[in-house]
Amino acid sequence: MPAYKLVLEDVFEQSFKLLAVHSSVEEYKLAFLLNKHLELKLARERKDIDFQRKGLRVLFAHFTFSDESKFCKYHLVDNISKGAQPAMESEHSLFGEEQVGHKKTYLLPEFKQVDFFLKIEDEQDTVSEKIMLEKIKGISQVSTAYFIDFHKIKEKENLIFD
Repeated sequence: MPAYKLVLEDVFEQSFKLLAVHSSVEEYKLAFLLNKHLELKLARERKDIDFQRKGLRVLFAHFTFSDESKFCKYHLVDNISKGAQPAMESEHSLFGEEQVGHKKTYLLPEFKQVDFFLKIEDEQDTVSEKIMLEKIKGISQVSTAYFIDFHKIKEKENLIFD
């Protein structure tokens, strides 16, 4: 019997659209503005997105909305997190405890200039990218917004939220 070899090259398919949003507002304020201008109902998840990186535990704010009529799901995620990092023990500390410093960590490190990502899982391609982009750019608190090419994302596994 002949032997068959199966090769698994790319596990990820392009099953979502990723929108980069540049804004200096807090994540809850951006969620409110997107709800208002895009007629969404983004709500904060009980658990944030949690990663372990280089000895750090980092959390990213996560808002979701499932639009049953259009068969799509929206995820608003903070790209920048400040994770607690154990620092060196201080000799001058009164009780000798570890001091905690903060270090910026990114959900997608190749896009360090992006503040937020809006991931759209659109099964039937009902969301118009052009209209959505125009509405988001029309928000005064948003500097700019653009869609990211799926193939430019290096760490696609960071975008799996379930």
